[in-house]
Amino acid sequence: MLGPLYNSESTAIIIILDGEGYFEMVGPRTKSSVQTGPTNKKLSSSLRHGSVIVSPAGHPIAMVASRNNDLIAVCFGTNAKGNIKYPLAGKNNIVNKMKSEAIELTFGVPAKEVEEIFEKETDYLLFPGPSQQEKEGRADA
Repeated sequence: MLGPLYNSESTAIIIILDGEGYFEMVGPRTKSSVQTGPTNKKLSSSLRHGSVIVSPAGHPIAMVASRNNDLIAVCFGTNAKGNIKYPLAGKNNIVNKMKSEAIELTFGVPAKEVEEIFEKETDYLLFPGPSQQEKEGRADA
């Protein structure tokens, strides 16, 4: 599994060269959702040879290889000058950089509880994928 992460400035273009899997991303707002307030939606789709994903800056994304096949992709970014990759999980995740007060306001629990969970992960950007049970709960798995 790659991610979850987001780019601060760069739009990522990802091309699947081989393998199978799926991706999930927080969908960009449409004009109608801007007018009615902040609504984010999860985008999810299967991936296979020839699939292309465009991940706008600021929109978290994760990609997961199938259990039967590796997922081989090439990724490049546009507007990459000054871009920062913000991992949402793993060793250098963004939550570990937040102040305790911000963590408590964001998650609604004591900061120590959240910090204990996020500090357990030692990998960076590449992780073991979700279990088969979790994948079966997805509509397109």
